[in-house]
Amino acid sequence: MSRPVDVFGLSNIFRELGYPSCSTLENAMRVMENRELNPMAIARVLTMMVGTHNSLTPTSDATTWNIENFVAAVKKKEPALDWTAVMYGLDIPDFYVFDSTGLKILVDAWNYSQKDTHLSFPAYVFMQPWRNVRGHLSVLYQMIYGSPDVLDLSRLPLRKIIRDVHIQALPMSVRASLLHLASQQLNCLDLVEAVIKITDTSVIEDVKLLMDQLVRHVPELLLLGLAQIQPIKNELHRDLLLRLFSIFVIGHTNSVLVVMLLWNIHSTLLLGGFLDMYKNDPTSISRILDLSQEAKILAHVLRADMPFFTLDMASLAARRQHLNMEKWLNERISEDGMMFIVACINFLEAKYTIEVSRRSGANSVRTLQLSSEVIKTFFRVLSEKPLSPTDSLKVSKLIQVYTQLYPQLSESHPNHKKDPEEVTETERSYSRDVEEAVRGYFEKLYTNAISPSSFAIALKNCQDSKEQRQVDFFLCTLHTLLDEARFFNQYPENELMATGELLGLLIDQRSISFDRLRVALKLVLDALNYPPGSKMFNFGAQALAQFQGRLSEWPQYTFLLSRIGGLSDYPALTDNVADTLQKMSLQDADVSATNASSKEPKIEQPDHRASAVARREDDELAPNVGTLLQRAPNKNYQDPPLKVQERVSFLINNLSISNLESKKTELEQLLQEPTWGWFSHYLVVRRVTIEPNNHELYATLLKSLQKSSLIDNVVEETFDNIRILIQSDNNIETTNRDMLKNLGSWLGRMTLARNRPIRHKDLSFKGLLLDAYYKDRSIVAIPLVCKILQHTADNKVFKPPNPWLMSILKLLAELYWTDNLKLNMKFEIELLFKALDIDLKKIEPSSELSKRSPPGIDVDTDKRRPPKIEPEQIVNPGSPETVSDSVPDFDITALLSKLNFTPGIAHFMLQQPVAKTAVYRAISEAFEEIVPPIIDTSSNIAVASTKELVLKDFATDPNEIKVRQAAHAMVQPLAANLAMITCKEPLYKNMLAFIRIHLMQVGFLENLSEEIATLVTSDNIDTACLFVEHIARARATVSVDRALSPAYFNRIGYRDQRNPAPYFDSLSLHGSPHDIQLPELLRPIGSINPQQMNVYESFHNMYTGEPSYIGYVGPESQGDTGQPLVDPNQDGFAEKLEQVLLELDRLVRECSIPSCAQLPPNHDICLLIRQIPLLITQSVTPLKTMLSFVEKLVFVLYQSTTPFALEIYTVFLQSLFELSGDAAKETLAWIIYSNDDRKYNAPVIAMLICHELLPLEEYDVQLAKKIDIKNNTIIEFSVHLIRLCLFNNPTTLLEDHILTVASLNELAKNEKDVPESVVALMQDLKQQISHPYTEISPNLDCLEMRILLAEWVRLCQHPMATEGIYRTLAKKVLQATQDEEGRCFFFRLCTETCVNQSLMFSPNNTSHQRRVGVTIDSFSKLVRYTIMVEPSKDDKAKIKHLSDTLSIVILVLANHHQTRGTNFYQKPFLRLLSSMFSEISKIGIKSVESGMIIVFSNTLYTLQPMNFPGFAYSWLQLISHRNLLPQLMVVNDSKGSIMCQKLILSLLRFLRPLLEKRSLPSSTKTFYQGTLRVLVVLLHDFPEFFCNNYMVFSQAIPHSCIQMRNLVLSAFPKAMLLPDPFKPDSQSDGLPEYKEPPVLDTGYARVLQEKGFKDDIDQYVQGKGKDKAFLKRALDHLKNDTKDSETHLEILAAFVLYIGSKVAENPEPKVSMEDNVAVGVFKYLLANFESEGRYILINDIADHLRYPNSHTHFFSKALLFLFDDQSESVKEQITRVLLERLIVNRPHPWGLLASFMELIKDPDFWNHDFIRCSPDIERLFENVYRSINQTL
Repeated sequence: MSRPVDVFGLSNIFRELGYPSCSTLENAMRVMENRELNPMAIARVLTMMVGTHNSLTPTSDATTWNIENFVAAVKKKEPALDWTAVMYGLDIPDFYVFDSTGLKILVDAWNYSQKDTHLSFPAYVFMQPWRNVRGHLSVLYQMIYGSPDVLDLSRLPLRKIIRDVHIQALPMSVRASLLHLASQQLNCLDLVEAVIKITDTSVIEDVKLLMDQLVRHVPELLLLGLAQIQPIKNELHRDLLLRLFSIFVIGHTNSVLVVMLLWNIHSTLLLGGFLDMYKNDPTSISRILDLSQEAKILAHVLRADMPFFTLDMASLAARRQHLNMEKWLNERISEDGMMFIVACINFLEAKYTIEVSRRSGANSVRTLQLSSEVIKTFFRVLSEKPLSPTDSLKVSKLIQVYTQLYPQLSESHPNHKKDPEEVTETERSYSRDVEEAVRGYFEKLYTNAISPSSFAIALKNCQDSKEQRQVDFFLCTLHTLLDEARFFNQYPENELMATGELLGLLIDQRSISFDRLRVALKLVLDALNYPPGSKMFNFGAQALAQFQGRLSEWPQYTFLLSRIGGLSDYPALTDNVADTLQKMSLQDADVSATNASSKEPKIEQPDHRASAVARREDDELAPNVGTLLQRAPNKNYQDPPLKVQERVSFLINNLSISNLESKKTELEQLLQEPTWGWFSHYLVVRRVTIEPNNHELYATLLKSLQKSSLIDNVVEETFDNIRILIQSDNNIETTNRDMLKNLGSWLGRMTLARNRPIRHKDLSFKGLLLDAYYKDRSIVAIPLVCKILQHTADNKVFKPPNPWLMSILKLLAELYWTDNLKLNMKFEIELLFKALDIDLKKIEPSSELSKRSPPGIDVDTDKRRPPKIEPEQIVNPGSPETVSDSVPDFDITALLSKLNFTPGIAHFMLQQPVAKTAVYRAISEAFEEIVPPIIDTSSNIAVASTKELVLKDFATDPNEIKVRQAAHAMVQPLAANLAMITCKEPLYKNMLAFIRIHLMQVGFLENLSEEIATLVTSDNIDTACLFVEHIARARATVSVDRALSPAYFNRIGYRDQRNPAPYFDSLSLHGSPHDIQLPELLRPIGSINPQQMNVYESFHNMYTGEPSYIGYVGPESQGDTGQPLVDPNQDGFAEKLEQVLLELDRLVRECSIPSCAQLPPNHDICLLIRQIPLLITQSVTPLKTMLSFVEKLVFVLYQSTTPFALEIYTVFLQSLFELSGDAAKETLAWIIYSNDDRKYNAPVIAMLICHELLPLEEYDVQLAKKIDIKNNTIIEFSVHLIRLCLFNNPTTLLEDHILTVASLNELAKNEKDVPESVVALMQDLKQQISHPYTEISPNLDCLEMRILLAEWVRLCQHPMATEGIYRTLAKKVLQATQDEEGRCFFFRLCTETCVNQSLMFSPNNTSHQRRVGVTIDSFSKLVRYTIMVEPSKDDKAKIKHLSDTLSIVILVLANHHQTRGTNFYQKPFLRLLSSMFSEISKIGIKSVESGMIIVFSNTLYTLQPMNFPGFAYSWLQLISHRNLLPQLMVVNDSKGSIMCQKLILSLLRFLRPLLEKRSLPSSTKTFYQGTLRVLVVLLHDFPEFFCNNYMVFSQAIPHSCIQMRNLVLSAFPKAMLLPDPFKPDSQSDGLPEYKEPPVLDTGYARVLQEKGFKDDIDQYVQGKGKDKAFLKRALDHLKNDTKDSETHLEILAAFVLYIGSKVAENPEPKVSMEDNVAVGVFKYLLANFESEGRYILINDIADHLRYPNSHTHFFSKALLFLFDDQSESVKEQITRVLLERLIVNRPHPWGLLASFMELIKDPDFWNHDFIRCSPDIERLFENVYRSINQTL
């Protein structure tokens, strides 16, 4: 029977014994003897240790608890102990964690207990409810604020607040901030929930304090975490949500980020918070709109079912041009019908009431006023809708009363009648179906579905038609065409050409009336004024070619055309223009025709022979490759000359195995790298696709050419052509399928057969097979995949059971066993499995087909394809039949117009219109493929469910309106939610894939296409899903009305018959059981009551419901409070603020203090400035009051004239901006973007810039645009501003105003009438920049060079900059610098610009230093690209380019180091050199990599601390770069190793005199620690480097730096396995390593050679010590000032190694150590040296006790012999040297340990007096002896 366990006893014993009880494992075991252990007892001990880790008395052996020993003892005594139970056992009253060390004790205890299993810390134990809530809270507190090094919650299996899916869903621009939040400890949902759950306990006050801290430190994570904890746990939870929501809505740096996340996490919470804020303060709608717009959720918020809120918000959004109000209203009305129309009328009535109350001075609710344009839009939309008589009367009355309030409406509201002649084209509005038809036909035009001529004929027919609908179609098309003219320069070229042809045809057939004709002709003329060859010029020429027959009607127009030189490339046009002019001037048709033909300019025709040859080859050689040739992507390669093409074709035609070598040699001469792309296209398209029998021959040819890049081009070309054939419309044809099979066989041969993988992004086998199956195109995909995979038969990597291959084979097996798969496809699969020698029946089929599509969706390929439109179908666009046949079920134009793009993507699309077209087309195709079947299925399911339920519930209700309302309320959310959930994921994948493919097809790089696709899809998937919901709701509404139409008619008929009998719908009998079977209480009787109707309305609330847990805590309306809001003007609040501002202005004018910084804190001005924000917060509408006050303050600022007043008001404005982001945004928007000339006040703008209130880059862009329009006022202002900012006391950099300066410079150079101020400014700027270089007298314009540098910096900051753009601008730089001297001067200018900018302002100015860092990094990138585009192809030229640049940096650094002295600032040079090294590492030219590393290392060697001590710290950081030394070590020749030796030696030589001082300052200690880290890294990664150079390094290290010396001497080759130095045989001669001499640098002997001493040593060793006079000569050489002379120290060290190595490498077995030549010399020197000399000699001998080799063996035996042979004082010194090297921290050289072990194993060693000279020394040796005995 076991004894009961005393759970308290063990912890009490440990407490009594203190820290020594765990100092060793034996002590801990001793305490646990005779005690049984269980989890509770161990938990008690851990509780005690957590509470007493720093409160007990420390001893010399232990200062705290050793958890490792304690856990090891527990595991040894009780191995099966459940440590999870131990953690649960901590829930006891005594447990409390006071600090992070306590938490570390718990974590360490767990980690030590789980060394074998590596289980993670069970944090979930602490996330559960505890009885000891105070102790529980203490642990949670330490987890929150503890270091991740102690416990990293992100690595534990806990729920995260911000998960990866949240990060991926947000734009790239905010991901950096989001990742920073996600790395916080509080990013743990379980942790937040655990804290919230213990609120309702005794520690509620502590929890509140903790939450207050979290609100201050990490409010973002706290809000997001609390939002995910549902339902609300307690009042604190609710209060915190309200408090945090207010923080982020009112204003916070991360407001937008949190709103984005909150929308993704809990959108209803966010909408509820917005609504509560709006109810509390209607004017807050402005802030809500700003947040929604910035977070890109405005469209979603406006979909909320909160009519008054959404209408108010939409009105403000339309006012700010964020929303097309008319379109939005029409969409909402089409969705919600009469309900929304009633809501609009109620909204207008409420707004009218409020406005009337406000104008009358009565108390009213403070709301934002409606603009007149918004009111017009409301009335225009409502008047177009069919209204009930009551609603129509209300609208008419509203128009009348609003017209009285706003007289400007009287001329524009819908009821105002105009004369028909007054209605212009811009005022005309067209029905929605007409606009949709026009949009549809333009899409067909741009997709080549119809031709421009067919479109023009159809428009002519519509113009002449008598049907108004067709006339409207013509007018709307013409209006759209001319209205789009302003965007023509953004059109892709193909679409633009089609538009030009259409416009010209309309002019030619006189379809454009006179007033529009002038606009059209001017449009063509303006386009022809563009540069010839541009797409706009081609547009104009295309249009002109269509109506050139009408030129004689417009003589002046023809004359203007004749002056356009670019038309000379169009002979037909020039002939026509010349003819027309001749006819008008000579009035003689014959003469004019003759003259025109004689004057026809000779235009050299291009040589089309190459294209003719290509066409001939197409016809003769490859009749089936038309698809590939027609749809080949834009080539980015160079065509060889025609003769070369013909010769290559001849060689390939006659190629065979026998003549392969000769043909290969000739091909190598013919084909150069730029033409590889052409050859790849030729080989794949014209040969591989149609010659499967020659595949092996062609593959052998490519392999023999030995050009990997060429093979890569061929493989990529194969991928491109496979994609083309797969996407081809006629790929079902036999010829195309054969080509696909041939390409597949070729692709497998070039990739899988050669162990090269096929990447998923190049070709997804599973995706291809699945898509083909569902599109009924398996006949294309299966043969292709099988042909590719057949080449894995003889493969080493891609063979069964390779997971990638097996997953594809399982899918093929699943397809094989599918019933509807054709036999020939099954045969292909069987052939594949036979080739792979796999039994098809043994392969388990996958289940991909069942998971691919949602249940109930019948994927029909035909439905996914857009209908083909014939030209004749457009003749009558007005007929309903035509529209219904040609227009799809729904139009996604509305979705495309709502797409959101990041600023970077939007700018990119503006520059590349073809990308925008590709994205729109891709989204359209993805939508058409996925959405229609899902919409149909969702609608059918929802309609069926709704119909059954509504018919049952309303069986006795005769009111069809109720039935319709209930059906709509139920079916809309059901269909919308089902459609959204079903389509979101497949739609996301399709959009991503389609966008990427379309962008690649138009020529964009794959990586860029992937990035754009990801950003666009992530930003717009929610919008797309919202659009799907909208369509589903509309479709379901129509379908349910159709399904319930018999029920509607039954009720209408019943009401018309006035039947007195109770109504009963017989249709309900066809659904669920009749109500007779229901209990009495459940039977429907009569009409449905409101409570029952609420059940159906709740469906709608579930879809757009409002949360109930964040509501307005207070009355429902402000009118119930009894204290109505007061207008601030009513009580003089605004007047009071204005008086305070006037008082401030008076104080500023009377103040005599020159600067704001000199104002005392209690000055009246300071007190008044602090008082004003407090007054504003007391306002009922603080935001509006703030905006009004800031407007007045800006006015006062602009009226100020003195510098002090400007500074005071600017500082005051800065403080207000910090309080109100809205005020800052409104003010800066006015200053930057408005057209108000009053804002151009140079002193004010300069002061705003000085205090960093203006975004300089954006302001520079806008100001440059204003200068370009040549406004003299703005030009003078710009000159004044530049002088204030850049001259005298500069506050900004030239790069901050570069666009402005560039515009002024262009103005000064190119314009005649330029203001003198501009010319003077440019001259002063040039003088300022070129002043330091007057002695050089460069031929370059310094200002132009600075502008060039600034352009490069701006380019590097652009998010969409590409490699090609970088290279182009780098070439421009090289061209601008003219020659090598100019280039060196330019780089000097750039270097000094970077350094001077860094020195211009304080290092504490982080924003400035960040900008300087960008400039330096951009300059480094410029150096890289100028090297890459170096015109010379010689590698030496590129290396010299880098060498020249680095030499300039050295000279600039040397100049600063000398002139600034102790004030030398090294940071910019460190950033510059490190950035340059990073950039040159990216050059990627293998032939120059090693040379550039050597050049950079030579630069660092020149900058060594001995030469530039002020640069020492930065130099150490540079040589310790993670890539520098490793790259030096791997340089093929020895240059890298030699250079690395020089750098380390320079470091040690600089450090040596600093370390020899008696006291070391902190700077030296820091530098020493950095040096140690560099040496440790080298020791770990490159130990052979230390092995080879240890002698050189050890001589440079002072003898006092023992640890550093040990680091160098501890190195041993990586291939060597060191023996155990503690074993008895470590000193035996039997180790094989003792016979191998070490590899080392023999340069150490050079000093002996220089002294003429080396030959004497050789003769003495060869004479076996017979020359006794040698000892005297050696003593004379080595004794002279050995202690003080560094040279003689070097000679002594070299002498010891040289003579020892001579003897060690040629050992004589029969010679004892006593007769050994070297030992004899050592004995002689020890006998004749002084004490210091003996110490140095013994240290030199000990330096060679390294890893096992012949040297270590000899010197170890020699040292042991000398110890036995010499006097007591020498023995003491030998012991001292060995002990000094062993008592320091590791590492210790192996030979040193082995020698010392051999020494102390001798029993006589312990009898020496020096061992017992001190108790500490004696104790030290006793511990060593005890450990030795245990080892033995």
